[in-house]
Amino acid sequence: MPEPWEYPVTKKVLAKQELPSGAFDPEGTWRHSYDIYFMNVRTKRGTSAKRPLKPAASVDVRSGRRERAVSVGVTYTAQMDGDRTVTEAICANDTLLAPVSWTQSFANAAGPGEGLVESTRKGEVKNGRLLINGREPSVSWQLTTYTADWCLFDVVQRLALRKDRTRHEFDLIEEFSILRGRQVLLGRGMTTVATTAGEVEAQVFCHFGESVIPTLYYVDTNNRLFLAVSTRRTIVLREEA
Repeated sequence: MPEPWEYPVTKKVLAKQELPSGAFDPEGTWRHSYDIYFMNVRTKRGTSAKRPLKPAASVDVRSGRRERAVSVGVTYTAQMDGDRTVTEAICANDTLLAPVSWTQSFANAAGPGEGLVESTRKGEVKNGRLLINGREPSVSWQLTTYTADWCLFDVVQRLALRKDRTRHEFDLIEEFSILRGRQVLLGRGMTTVATTAGEVEAQVFCHFGESVIPTLYYVDTNNRLFLAVSTRRTIVLREEA
């Protein structure tokens, strides 16, 4: 059975993408830009023409350390129509970077819908309850150990730095808005990933749980997350700052 990085779309991406390398400090201030490729790209029946492999979206993940908190910023852009979601969060400086408060804005940034749809909302976890614009979502419960999905891009790098492969159980705030329960993140060990620059040794972290698609995170020996793969999408590191 192939490794997830050996899925056809993922292998094609790795064969053409030059990955950042060298020293990296996951506990410093950094910005990673990722391209997102969806797995279910199809061509029309009756044609042999192959669709060029292009990213369907991109995401920037930014992280900065404060004395007792971590600032995490996420910008998700859909390439087809330029829809853009920007999230700025303050997280606890703990193992899973639990979000404490955040703002999130959405806008049609390009195409026919530009400027027609814009929205902003505020989120927070107060006394263990998720609040969106001051109100609990329809599905809600008391939170103890939790994080958000995009925070995991920061979390796995910190775990890799500490060689932490233990089983972490938590609740997930998906897209900083929807609760998903009974989640697990754990280190699966080491593997070797074939890339355009050669083989890359990587620590592998696996995230799975209720109502989420299992995702594997690949972190290089410098503790840099360079690849995340599920059966739905491939997310590969394009550049860092």
